[in-house]
Amino acid sequence: MRQPHTHLRPLPALLLLGAVLGLHLWLLSGADLHWQAKPATEGETLRFETRHIAPEPQPAPTPIRPPAPSSSAKATPQLPAREAALVPQEELSPPPPAVTEPVSLPERSASAVDLPPFNRTQPESASNKEITRFAVPAPALLKYDVNGIAKGFNYLAWGELLWKPTESSYEARLEIGAFLFGSRVQTSRGALSDEGLLPERFGDKTRSELAAHFQRDKGIISFSANSPDAPLLKGAQDRLSVVLQLSALLAGDPTRYPAGTVLSFQTVSQREAEVWQFAVDKEEMLDLPMGRMPAIKLTRTPRREFDQRVELWFAPQMAYLPVRIRITNANGDAVDQLLRSSEKPAP
Repeated sequence: MRQPHTHLRPLPALLLLGAVLGLHLWLLSGADLHWQAKPATEGETLRFETRHIAPEPQPAPTPIRPPAPSSSAKATPQLPAREAALVPQEELSPPPPAVTEPVSLPERSASAVDLPPFNRTQPESASNKEITRFAVPAPALLKYDVNGIAKGFNYLAWGELLWKPTESSYEARLEIGAFLFGSRVQTSRGALSDEGLLPERFGDKTRSELAAHFQRDKGIISFSANSPDAPLLKGAQDRLSVVLQLSALLAGDPTRYPAGTVLSFQTVSQREAEVWQFAVDKEEMLDLPMGRMPAIKLTRTPRREFDQRVELWFAPQMAYLPVRIRITNANGDAVDQLLRSSEKPAP
């Protein structure tokens, strides 16, 4: 007897494509999603290192604060600039907790898309050239169009970065998703200090969440994945907070980071802690879904065989928030986030 024809042949191909796209959501964390972030407690100093192609480093002076703006100055929709002394690269053990003075937020009347560029006019002198300034961007919800390639398949997805700072703390959430295949969510929560972001907890979730905890009182980083504890170095960031720390540094004093500058951070994922180095490149003109705008590019170059290449673009007219994020794996798989819109998040 002749067997009836079946029309179910396309099903295996669809399942294969679905599996490929689902697995590819892990790109934003690297092999472990080489893009993690975590929080820290208020009062502890974070590990921040810069290396300039210039004079030998000098002892860090006592932190100073810029003069208060006059009442006639136009309010800028951003948190006040913060200042802290640079930390020598040789100093690896965390210092005792420092008491920081809370800073009140100014009124914000514009959404993130309306934020003007940051302008720093104070020249660098012998007395302040070792001072690092941070200017935390105002709260924003950034939405991205995402282009990806996985195992030779091109696909489209969407992304959202929620940034919510206060005068003494912050929350950040990055989600990348595709229709029918779910999403991957990274979160970072912590404190804001004179040295920028101090992560306390970093989470990475697909079906279940793995987390890293910055235990500053003990000087360690612990992992829910049962990885061995790692020593907590000064300036430590997670794979999400490190992007926003770079944003705050550029906004604080963009002239301080010319092309060729290298910034180093201990960067924590949900399973490990390692040192990431970002090299500052020249400014580029980007054609984004949101429009054409200039942006400063920073690149994390792979140091080991299977490391990811991370490229970040920060736009001055967007308060130096990331307008493009591209992550490339050693096998050629890649995810490219391009800013589509920006808005003020709900309270």
